[in-house]
Amino acid sequence: MGNKSVLSVLIFCWIFSFIPAENITDTSGIGIVVSLFSPGHLSLIAGNPNNMNMSSMSSGKGMLPIQTYYFNTPRAKIVSMASDPRKNALFILDSDSHSIYRMENFNIWVNDSLTIVPIQKGVSKTSAQITYDWLNEMVYWVDGYYNWIGMQPAYTTDNSLYKIIIHQGLGRPEGIAVDPISGYLFYSDMGKPQRIERSSLIGKDRKSIITSGVDRVYDITVDHKEQTLYWVDAGRHTLESADFNGRNRRLLTRMNSVKFTSVVVFGDFLYVTSFTSNTVTKISKRTGEINLIVVVDDGIPVGAEIWDPTNTSPVSKVCSSYGCAHMCVHLPSGPKCVCKEGYTLAENNKACVNENLQKGLIVANSTHVCNMDIRHITALKDEMTCRVANLTGIMFMAIDIASQWLFYVDSDNHALMQYSLIFNATTPITEAGPNVTGFAYDWLDNNILWSESDILQKGSIRIFSMDKYAHTDLYANLDNPTYVNVNPLDREVYWIEGKGNNYTIKVGTLDGSSAKVIVNSGDLKKPTGLFYHIEKHRLFWINWDSIYSCKTDGSDLTTHLNSISVLFFGVELMVYKDHAIWTHGKSFIMSGSIFRNNAEVKIDTSHYGKITGMAIYDPDLQRYKRGPCEIMNGGCEHVCLPSATAQATCKCDFGFILESDRKNCSSDALRDRFMIIADHTHGRLYQASLLDARITALDFPEVSKPACVLYNRNTKMVYWVEIESQGSQIKQATIDGKNTKTLMEAGSVYPDRIAMDFTTGHIYFTAVASELYESYVGILHPQKSVHKKLITQLGTPRAIAVHPSAGYMFWTDHNKNSPHIGRAFMDGSSQRVLLSKDVVWPNGLAIDYQENRLYWADGHQDKIESIDIYGLNRKEVLKVTNQQLVDIDLFGSYLYYTAWNTQKVFKVLINSDGTGTVVDWMSDVPELGRLDSIEIEPGNSQPKSAACMQNNGGCSTFCLPTPTGRACACEEGVDLMADGETCEVTGGVSCSGDVPNGAWSPTCHQLPTETCTYTCNENFLPNQANPTVTCGREGEWSIPPKFLCLEKTCPLMYPVHHLLNDCRPTVESECEYACSDNFTKNANVPKIKCLPSTEWSHNAFDVCKQFDVRVDTMVSKVHCKEDLPNVVLDPDCNRLKDSVCTFSCKEGYQKKDEDIVELICMSNGKWNFGHIPLCVGPSRSQTAKLSQGEGKSDSSYTAIAATLAAVIAVVFIVVLVGVFFYCRRKRTGVVGRYESHQNEANVYCEPQKGIVNIAAEPGNSTENNHYAHMSDI
Repeated sequence: MGNKSVLSVLIFCWIFSFIPAENITDTSGIGIVVSLFSPGHLSLIAGNPNNMNMSSMSSGKGMLPIQTYYFNTPRAKIVSMASDPRKNALFILDSDSHSIYRMENFNIWVNDSLTIVPIQKGVSKTSAQITYDWLNEMVYWVDGYYNWIGMQPAYTTDNSLYKIIIHQGLGRPEGIAVDPISGYLFYSDMGKPQRIERSSLIGKDRKSIITSGVDRVYDITVDHKEQTLYWVDAGRHTLESADFNGRNRRLLTRMNSVKFTSVVVFGDFLYVTSFTSNTVTKISKRTGEINLIVVVDDGIPVGAEIWDPTNTSPVSKVCSSYGCAHMCVHLPSGPKCVCKEGYTLAENNKACVNENLQKGLIVANSTHVCNMDIRHITALKDEMTCRVANLTGIMFMAIDIASQWLFYVDSDNHALMQYSLIFNATTPITEAGPNVTGFAYDWLDNNILWSESDILQKGSIRIFSMDKYAHTDLYANLDNPTYVNVNPLDREVYWIEGKGNNYTIKVGTLDGSSAKVIVNSGDLKKPTGLFYHIEKHRLFWINWDSIYSCKTDGSDLTTHLNSISVLFFGVELMVYKDHAIWTHGKSFIMSGSIFRNNAEVKIDTSHYGKITGMAIYDPDLQRYKRGPCEIMNGGCEHVCLPSATAQATCKCDFGFILESDRKNCSSDALRDRFMIIADHTHGRLYQASLLDARITALDFPEVSKPACVLYNRNTKMVYWVEIESQGSQIKQATIDGKNTKTLMEAGSVYPDRIAMDFTTGHIYFTAVASELYESYVGILHPQKSVHKKLITQLGTPRAIAVHPSAGYMFWTDHNKNSPHIGRAFMDGSSQRVLLSKDVVWPNGLAIDYQENRLYWADGHQDKIESIDIYGLNRKEVLKVTNQQLVDIDLFGSYLYYTAWNTQKVFKVLINSDGTGTVVDWMSDVPELGRLDSIEIEPGNSQPKSAACMQNNGGCSTFCLPTPTGRACACEEGVDLMADGETCEVTGGVSCSGDVPNGAWSPTCHQLPTETCTYTCNENFLPNQANPTVTCGREGEWSIPPKFLCLEKTCPLMYPVHHLLNDCRPTVESECEYACSDNFTKNANVPKIKCLPSTEWSHNAFDVCKQFDVRVDTMVSKVHCKEDLPNVVLDPDCNRLKDSVCTFSCKEGYQKKDEDIVELICMSNGKWNFGHIPLCVGPSRSQTAKLSQGEGKSDSSYTAIAATLAAVIAVVFIVVLVGVFFYCRRKRTGVVGRYESHQNEANVYCEPQKGIVNIAAEPGNSTENNHYAHMSDI
C-alpha cells in the first residue's frame, strides 16, 4: 500500500551540525514516527532518540537516512497516532477520511507486509487526538465537532463496537491521554471555559484540574511512572506540565510564533512537533532546555509517536474471564463492563440490552421512515435501516424520545399523525390545513405546534395538547409563517414570516401572549430551514446560499457555511453538535461543520427517493433541565464547572478571588508601588507588586489582545492599545476598570506602542500601516480624542519614549531594510537616526531622565543596551539567550524587562559601570501568556516642559515641547490660526454652565474645542485628574463642571482603618474611627478632626496603638536595623515588618536619589532600599576641611584634659582615656558592611587616601559587586 524511500532530514542543534547515520543505528527497533501533511505520509527515524543529542554530533557531512511511508492518497491527514509495539500495531487518525485505522505488522523499517485496517469510521474532520490504553487494549478518541469522547477495543473489526463515554458539558475537546495504572483519562476542552479535565477510564468522576492559563491545548501525554501530565498549548506557544491533580504546574518552554501540535514523552525527554516551524524538537523534561531540533523538509509535521518494542507493559488478564457481553475495562477498583452505543447494561451488569434506537438521523420519504447511524454525517457508509413502511404523505417529523412516539404530517390526508416505535402502530391526532409549513414538538408540555398558510399566504401557528386532545390558534393573522420551532425550556416559539423580499424571524411566548421581530428583513435573503439548537441556545437558518445563526434574542448574527447551493423551497435544516445537515433537492443530504466554509459530506439517497422529513434521535436533546452551567453560566462570573452533585462550582480566572457569594470574582487594585503587565495571549492587564511580585488582575471587562499599557499617576487612568484583526484601538479606564472609553479608532493602521508627556497629558504613539513607509508617529489628545501625525514615511515603528524637558522624542523602527533608533523634537521636526549600527530588532525604550540616557532592548540579539540622548557613549547592559526581549522600564537603580519566550518579568540592577545584574524578584508564573508591555508606578519622575507647563503653553489643542521652547499644533486636517496658538474652528456649539464652588479662568470663552482652566473656592480643591477641561463641538464639556472643584478631605492614614457612622472626612468634621487589625483605639482620643490643612488633628499612630504582644516562645518579631549609613529614621518608625518609614540624612549629607522618600521593612528583616547608598556626603575637599576641624577640636580637648588631671581625682582620668580612644577611633578607620543582592562584602575605608577595598567572601566572584565611594559608607 505504500513504498519505501529515503528522505533527507536536516538535523541541527545549537552548532547546526549533522548526525551521521552510523551514530544512531541500533538493532532495538526503537525510533520516532512523524506524521506529515502535504502530501500525507509517515517519516520514521530509526534509533533510540534519547541518544540523539549534542554528544552524538560530529563535523561530518553525512545526512540522516530515514524511512518514509506514503499513503495511497496524498490528501491523507494523520492528525494523531498511538502505538502498541507488542502487537506490531500503529493506530492512526486520518481526518480526511474521517477514520481511525490500525496499521498491522508495523515496525520502524516499514516492511512490505504492512496492512491497514479501519476500526472506526465517521470521526469529524478536526484535529482530534487518539490515545491507547495498553492495559485494556482500548483506543480512546476525542471529537471536536461532535463534542464527545469515545472508546472502542483496539483489535476489532466491528465498527459498531464503540461507546461514547462523555457527551455532555464539552465545548470542543482536542487533546487526550490515558494512564491505565491510575485509571485516569485526561483531555482538554477548548470551549468556554478552556480547561484540562480528568475522568475515569469510562468517563465518570470528571474533574477540571487546569482552568487558568489555557488557550489551545492540541495534545496531552502522560508519564505514568512519575505521574506527570505534559501538554502543548498552540495558543500560548508553550510546553507545560503538572501532576495528575493539576498542581505543581511548570512551564518548560515557550517559543513565540511556534505552535506546537503534539507531544510525546520518552525517558527524560519530550518530543514536540510544530507545523509552523516544520520541526520536531527534543526537550529535557527536567529543565525545559532544547536538546535537538529536527527540521523536516518533505511535508508539514503534525504528530509524533515513539515506537518502542522493548516496552513490555502487561495486558489485563482480569477482563478476559470476567464475562462482559461487549467491552471490559479494568479500573483500579476492579473490572467494569461497558455496552456499545445503543445498548445499556442489564441488571447483572454484564449483559447488554438493546435500546431499539441509538444516536442517529431519522429520514423519511413519503411512505417510509428509516434511521441511520449519526456518523453518516461524517462519512460513515453503512446502510440505512427502514423501520416504518406503508405510511402516506409523510412531511415534517418530530420525536418524543421518552415515549418513543414519532409525530409527522400526512400531507395526503391533511392530518397530524403519530407512530409508536414500540408497538409499530399509527394513530391520527387531528386535522391540519392543506399547506402545513412547519412542525415542532414541545416535549415538556407534550404539545404539538405547526404553522400553516392559506392560498393567500395568510396563516397561523397552531398548538395541539396531547394531554387534553384539544387545539387552538397560538398566533393568528400571520403573513405566511413557516418553519416553526419550539424552545420548551425557555417557553418560546420561533418562526419565519413573510414572502418576496420581505422576511422576518419572530419569537413568541408559548402562551401566545406576545410576539416580536428578532431578525429584520435587512439581514434576511429568502430564509428557509429555521432550526433551534437546544445545546447552543441559538437559531440557525439557510440565508440564500449560506447558513446563518443568532442568539434567541436576535443578537450575535453569525455566518457559517458559504455557497451551499440549496433549493429555496421545502429545504430542511438541522444542526447536531457542531454539524449542519440539510436536504438538497431529491437525491442527497449534505452536511458540514459550522466552523468550516464549505459542505464536507454528501449522503446519497437517490435509491431512497426524495427526502420529505428529517429528525435527530438523541436522548440528550430532550433533557428535562439543562446542566448546572448551561443557564447563565451557572450564575458564575468567570468559570463554571459542573460538580459531581450536579451543582455549579464557580472558579475565578487567574489574578481574581472568589467573593463570599461564591459566584462573582473581584480583585483589589494596588494603589502604589506596582507594575502593570499587558498579557496579549489572555487579553488581561495584571498588576505586580514591586515589593513581593505578587500578581493580581485588573478587573477590566473590555480588554482584548493588549499590546501596550500606560499609567497616568496624576489622573489614575490606565491607557492601553488593543490589536485586533479589523484594526487597533487606544483605550482608557480608571485603575478600577471603570469608565472605559475608546480614544482612537485607527482603521487600517495599527497603533503599537504609546508614551505620555506628563506635562500636557498628551499621548505619543507609533502606528504601523500595511503598506511600507506609510507608518508614522502621532500624538493623541485624550480629552478631545483627536490626533495628529508628527513623523511620516516610517518602516515598522515599534517603541516610543519622550523627554519633555529636553524636547526630544525617541522611537524604534525594526524594518528589516533599515532598523534603527530615531530621535526628533517632540513636534516632529529635526528628525534624525540616532543609532543604526548593530541594531536588528529594537523593541522596548526607556529613558533615565537623571542621567539623560536611553535604554533599549533588541529582541533579535537578546540584549539590552544604553546610549546617551545625543547618540554617544554606548554601553551593553545585559545579554541573554533565547528570550526574545520585548519591553523595558526603569525605576530607581533597577531596570525591568519582559520577553516573549519567558513566563515572568525580570528585574535587573544597574551597576555603577552601566552594566546590569539580574536579581531575584518574580518566579515563573505558568498562568501568564505572552507579556507585551510593562508600566511601573511610580517609575522615574519625568521632568516637565517649562514651555508647556502652564495653560497648555497657550495652545488650544497640542503643545509640543522642543529643546528651545514649544510649538502648537492642531488635530489632523485642521490648521493653526495666525496667532500660532489657536486652531481653526469650523462650526460647533459653545459650552455653558458655571463651575460649582469655583469659576472659569478669565481667558476661558467656552468656545468649541477650547481648553479652559478654572479656580476653586476656599475648602475646595481642583480635580487633579482634570486640571483643564475641553469644550466639545456639540457644546458639552469633557468633564461635567460639577466634578471639577472637590471638597477638601483628609486622607485616612494607616493604622486608622475607617470612619464610623458614615462620617465624611471633610474639613472641620469630627469623626469617630476604627483601627486596623493588631491595633487598639486610644481611649483618650474618641474623635479626630479634619483640619483646613487636610491633615487630621492627631497622628494615626497616636490614636491607634499597636498591641503590646509578649511572646514567650523562641519566635521574635522581624525588625529592620536602625543604623543605616548616614540615615536618620523618623522617630515614629517602629522598624517592624511592612512598616513604611520616612527618613532624612545626617548633617552634612544629602539624599542620593530624591525620588526615594520612604523605606519599607520587608519580611526578611531588610529595608527595601537598604542595599544602596541613600545619603551621600560632601566632596573630597570638603572632607579634608572637616578633618582639619576635627583635629583642632581634638587638641583642645587634650589640653583641657591635662589641666583637669592635675587637680581632679582618678575617676576623671578614666573619662579622659575614654575620650582619647573615642577620638582615636574616628581618626584611624572604619570597618563597615555593604550589602548587595549578589553577595556580601566587607568594606574597609582609609580616610587618609579615600580608598575603598571590597573583599569578597571566599568562593564569591567580585565581578558583580557594586563599587562604593568614601561618601557612600
